[in-house]
Amino acid sequence: MSAKRKSVYKLPDDINPSSIVEDALMPYQSLLGNPHAQLRVIREGLPAKALSDIISLSGASQIDIAHMLRMSEKTLRSYIKDSKVLDMGVTEHLIQLFELFDKGIEAIGNLDEFKKWLNSMSVGLAAKPITLLDTLTGIELIKEELIRIEFGALA
Repeated sequence: MSAKRKSVYKLPDDINPSSIVEDALMPYQSLLGNPHAQLRVIREGLPAKALSDIISLSGASQIDIAHMLRMSEKTLRSYIKDSKVLDMGVTEHLIQLFELFDKGIEAIGNLDEFKKWLNSMSVGLAAKPITLLDTLTGIELIKEELIRIEFGALA
């Protein structure tokens, strides 16, 4: 995400945050923590709905998600509009983001607190975690930090 732009996400009062998490993560549960299933799906490509799901889950804008996935906003909109199957790189990145959100909610406690944590400076990462979401290595570093948080081994 852009350092200048801060995504703000507020749910309408009549929407249950846990239902958003369930709806967005449910289609990917069989992939989380399962490298063999991930590899199969990466080669096949996720449906474009995965882009809408990560937008819903993260609360980020289409511009922010496009930046995170290293594509133009026009390309992202085209994938969604035309219900295209995502290419291998985008699919792999999205699977890792879904896995990260699942881990983050588990480690931090809930979606809202995890999103706040993503936007806060992390001493262990020497960065705001949200700035690392544009690479698979960055996502892996965040997952490692979340494991340290779970076990109370903060840097």
